[in-house]
Amino acid sequence: MKIAVACDGLDISSHAARCDSFMCYTVDKGIVTNCRNLPNMGITSHEAAQLILGLGFDAIISGGIDYDMANELCASGVEVVAGVEGSPREVLDSYINHTLMGAVSFCHMHEEYDEEEDDKDLEAAFDAIAKKLEAAV
Repeated sequence: MKIAVACDGLDISSHAARCDSFMCYTVDKGIVTNCRNLPNMGITSHEAAQLILGLGFDAIISGGIDYDMANELCASGVEVVAGVEGSPREVLDSYINHTLMGAVSFCHMHEEYDEEEDDKDLEAAFDAIAKKLEAAV
């Protein structure tokens, strides 16, 4: 799985297309196997979406993203996750472990809301946190 994280310095960028760079991670079976930094050279939202698609990313994580870019990526099968803060690696680890809180997945916004499914996702996130806490003790 290839994941791009929009960054401004050492933090998640507030806007994917206007970020300083993309941290590009390759994840295999929950383990980061490669990490590279791709500078953003002032490209438009459409160009950023095309870059993400052209490099074969499966997901992009950002603090914010414009609606057109999110729609273009979602339509092509790239998961768009926004509304997060923190360091890129911490956010990536939370995403991989399904414990990323406060994030919004844009690709599911047009689907009919299923409260029961949402509750299952929340329960799974809390179960994962509980297991990590138990393992730490």
